[in-house]
Amino acid sequence: MCGIAAYATGRGVEVNRAVSEVISLLIELQHRGQEAVGLSVLNLDGSFSHIYTRGLATEVNNISPMGSDSGKAFGCLGHVRYSTTGGYWDSSTQPITVGEGGLRLSLVFNGTIANYRNLLPLAKGFDLGLLKKGMESDTYALALALYSITKELGGDVIEGLKELSRYIVGAYSLALLTSEPRLVLAKDPRGFRPLAYTYLGDTLYAASETAALDMLGLDSWKEVEPGAIISFDGGSLEISSSPVTAEPSPCIFEYVYFSRADSYFNGVSIYTARYRMGEALAKVAPAEADVVVSIPDSARVAALGYSAASGIPLAEGLVANKYVGRVFISPPKVRGQLSKLKYGIVKEAVFRRRVILVDDSIVRGTTMRSLISKLRNSGALAVHVRVSSPPFRCPCFMGIDIASREELIAWRATDIGAICKEIGADTLAYNTLKELISAIGLPSACHACFSCRYPFPGLDVERLERMFGGRCRQCL
Repeated sequence: MCGIAAYATGRGVEVNRAVSEVISLLIELQHRGQEAVGLSVLNLDGSFSHIYTRGLATEVNNISPMGSDSGKAFGCLGHVRYSTTGGYWDSSTQPITVGEGGLRLSLVFNGTIANYRNLLPLAKGFDLGLLKKGMESDTYALALALYSITKELGGDVIEGLKELSRYIVGAYSLALLTSEPRLVLAKDPRGFRPLAYTYLGDTLYAASETAALDMLGLDSWKEVEPGAIISFDGGSLEISSSPVTAEPSPCIFEYVYFSRADSYFNGVSIYTARYRMGEALAKVAPAEADVVVSIPDSARVAALGYSAASGIPLAEGLVANKYVGRVFISPPKVRGQLSKLKYGIVKEAVFRRRVILVDDSIVRGTTMRSLISKLRNSGALAVHVRVSSPPFRCPCFMGIDIASREELIAWRATDIGAICKEIGADTLAYNTLKELISAIGLPSACHACFSCRYPFPGLDVERLERMFGGRCRQCL
């Protein structure tokens, strides 16, 4: 999972302006990745300039693109990193720029290519030994394979993307700049990850979430459809489609956790979906309590729905440290420490009260154990945990940093009672998959993390784990 942004204009623009536009979008997408930031600027002479830095997008404003002469640019790509393959800070940090001569392309993408090792034979003419020297990632495999196919097809990157889509198992929402110049957006045929754009005639903006475009006043956005390929050459916009047909299966976890509450995905309001999840949870998993407390920020809307449906008042019992960032997407070496520092307890809200603690999901259980202990130490008489999604039982191979079942508390535990005991709650209950799907309201979605049913014919968790390398992601 990560966040991507793009900007291009046929009028040409100052390099600093192009960078500033993309940085503004990335700041609004920071919740999707907080390890590193990368930018690629396509200058009007066809050359690329780059910025790579650890940390947050706000730290990039005073950095000039490497190789830039502060001239005019056609456009800029941006990426905030949440790594799912490769190291947490290495040469696979996006954007990836490949090619030579008159055909060069720079690429950012959101998702995961589960079979990226199978793409390497398509990358003809490259020293693939480099991929064994700290550069092993699905981003590099995707970029090299796309470049090679495009070159074989006479430099037509649109046809290259169509052909490449036949080989991919996994998820991608991507943006790329070519030296023609051209800005291209594309989404895999199943539409796992969000991507939206605003077209203003001679200018194109794109971002992983609609909320980022709204914040820049670009509210006339459209979502990239599953399998769509959108090409902008500075003068016109053309839309074509992948030759691969598949039933759309957007990631259900985007609605549960990843996306901002003020975003839309497949025309569905994230806020409305989460509110309905909370309402349904109150009906399927009631509890006798005095207050409802949410785990901010992603569970706040579900807690509102739970409170309204149950009639139990909502209390702001937790305060999130905004400087810690999202613990779930933090590297594993610091995840345990950050989970202890992430939340403070408002003692007046929970002292001598029975608390319903609403969360969006329990994946590893790291944060929940710490929170329940803090609530008890602050005087809570009871802690009833209610989760707006079902148990997270299987790893994701489409963009979430979990590639091993052993990481998942719901996989290790024998039943919900065992999970309840492990996290230290008085009671624990989850939403049902049926209620979750109903709350979102789409005809189909990928819910493999809950059901272990993946939307790829003939592929189950064992085969996907072997395809992905048979190891946890951080071990790659």
